[in-house]
Amino acid sequence: MQQSIPFRFLIAPVAIALICLLIQFQPHWHTYLMLSENGLLAQPWRIFTTHLVHLNLQHLLLNLAALLLLAVIFRQQLQGRLLVNVMVISALFATIVPVAVSQEYLFVGLSGVLHGIAVYAGVVMTKQGNKLGFAVLAAVVVKLVVDMTMNSGYQDWLGAEVAYLTHLGGAIGGALAVPGLRRKPIDFIKK
Repeated sequence: MQQSIPFRFLIAPVAIALICLLIQFQPHWHTYLMLSENGLLAQPWRIFTTHLVHLNLQHLLLNLAALLLLAVIFRQQLQGRLLVNVMVISALFATIVPVAVSQEYLFVGLSGVLHGIAVYAGVVMTKQGNKLGFAVLAAVVVKLVVDMTMNSGYQDWLGAEVAYLTHLGGAIGGALAVPGLRRKPIDFIKK
């Protein structure tokens, strides 16, 4: 008989939080982890690691609090390693969209990935017939519209411009993760 771990859904977010904290207190690592125009193809890990670097401790703590909150709220939709898989896909698109659309390489933090998590959970809830999923998706859309309309030179409370294209990319990644991650790898081979 297999015994269930009661807070298993927190393992991935806590591990990610610890990694982000370690990176935050090793600022000399930031140069090797942040996205850079020159290192994008030569150092592809930066596509993902730029999301683990944060502007400052406030930025980090806000993103980690949001990650933990999303993990708790959407624990039914994001069980096991599914959360990490959604984060990886969201991070990929949160990097690709700003680079492809505006050649923007200067962004850090988990916020784009967090948008992807919320969209993924909202779409899954909607597909399951849970009307709360529509509210989650509407909230993300409103947030993205606010980000895009207020971004014209606007600096947020952290002293940096909102990386709205990163947020949009993460949201797109979360939506695109739904059909792919709901299947087992063997299902792709059978088709």
